[in-house]
Amino acid sequence: MKNYRQEGIFSQSRAAGIVLALVMAAAPARLLAGQRRNQAQSQAKPPVETQPRQLVESPHRFFDKTNLMLFAGVAAVRALDFTSTQHFRHNGHNEVLLTNSIVDNKPLFAGIEVAGTALSIGVAYWLHRTGHHKLERWVSVVHIGVGAFGDIHNYTLGPVR
Repeated sequence: MKNYRQEGIFSQSRAAGIVLALVMAAAPARLLAGQRRNQAQSQAKPPVETQPRQLVESPHRFFDKTNLMLFAGVAAVRALDFTSTQHFRHNGHNEVLLTNSIVDNKPLFAGIEVAGTALSIGVAYWLHRTGHHKLERWVSVVHIGVGAFGDIHNYTLGPVR
């Protein structure tokens, strides 16, 4: 006998994952297009300067107050992902993105969560170094939003009957 409740959860989770992947893919592209448009507009204007141009410094330090708060948010969301995943596994649900054996191995899963946080900070640093300061912050914002959505979903799942 099939458990239609589990299939419904699986399909809802899969649909939510697809929607989140599309949002994550579209948001940076839209921001990048806006940056390119602004660059094109600034290049179209004739330079008014009479002195030689100096190198433009970064508009902010990488570990400024805003980024520190965003990175703390990413770490908090990843910690909640760990606890919410343990919660729904305890209630008998199956993991969709990873295997159940990986999620049930708590030290391994905790390491994956830490690596996810480090990767997010690393991508933000790379974007900072390449001058994409808006995208640098959006990486963390999107990570927090997607993670919070997943955490809320995991905590709302009741026990499997």
